Amino acid sequence: MKKRLVLCVLLLNSIFSFSQTTDTTANSNRNYVAVSDNDTTTYTNVDSLATFPGGRPSWIKYVEKNLNPSVGVDNGAKKGTYNVKIKFTVTKDGTLKDFVPITKYKHGFEEEVIRILKLSPKWIPAKKNGVSVNSTVEQLQVFMIF
Repeated sequence: MKKRLVLCVLLLNSIFSFSQTTDTTANSNRNYVAVSDNDTTTYTNVDSLATFPGGRPSWIKYVEKNLNPSVGVDNGAKKGTYNVKIKFTVTKDGTLKDFVPITKYKHGFEEEVIRILKLSPKWIPAKKNGVSVNSTVEQLQVFMIF
């Protein structure tokens, strides 16, 4: 029962948090940055954000199916809320790489989020000036233990 409650709350609190931002300035010559198909730069300022295919509803279903909600309990985490944040790159072909835990709770939380990110399907890459680009994303996943 406890595991179900944690999973239920976990899914309700699954959140996207992006370190990338959209560029709201007009494309004037002084603000325009040329981007080519062979560009290897990783951007934080993009026109459209990288997203999980199907958006937040699909992400929640994916988490429900793949995340182990009892990982914290199984590894000795105490009662509380754990806001786990992982930074990674979404490449221009949608592959995820370069996973870096921003939080350091231990208890297996960060490893579990990285595990499901590595298993996820390719994401829809960010775009800059109409071209798919590499971008940095921060994923927030909330674990609650009662």
